[in-house]
Amino acid sequence: MNLTVEQHAALRQAAENFKNAIAVRSGFNLRIAKRVTALLRFGMISLGMISIIFLLLLAVLTSKITKMIDVIDVMNTQFTSMAKNIESMQLVIVQIDQHLTTIPVIVKEIEEMKGSVSSLNHNLHDISTKIQGMDKNLNNVTTHVNTITSTFRVMDATVNNIGQDVQRMSRPMKLFNSLTPR
Repeated sequence: MNLTVEQHAALRQAAENFKNAIAVRSGFNLRIAKRVTALLRFGMISLGMISIIFLLLLAVLTSKITKMIDVIDVMNTQFTSMAKNIESMQLVIVQIDQHLTTIPVIVKEIEEMKGSVSSLNHNLHDISTKIQGMDKNLNNVTTHVNTITSTFRVMDATVNNIGQDVQRMSRPMKLFNSLTPR
């Protein structure tokens, strides 16, 4: 098949246009690849930062839980001590009941009761001191729980902000994807 000069020029122009179209398409593909790479890098860095934040949060939570367990152990010890004090109070009351059987013995036993009451007063003072200590420990537990709660609130807001940032960053790619033919 013989082509005329005009047909040959038209064929050459069509080939040149096709070559330019392929070059433009390659340029678009390269730009898309660079954008996707940048987004993936940013995404991986963000995920790394989130992982570090979660690890720090777990470390803080673990340290606070240890303190809470220590406080609960102290409370358990103090409750045990209170139970012993109550048992001694019951013994004193039983003794008082036994000593009331005879009136002449009452006078004698009153003197003994003074010592028991003094011991009881001392025990009540000890109980009062221990309850004050427990109150302080409970306040510390409340403070730690409030700290954990505020840390979770800050972390929740940060995670929400990261989600919004990822949505905002993906808008150009969504727009670009809607412009490219399928």
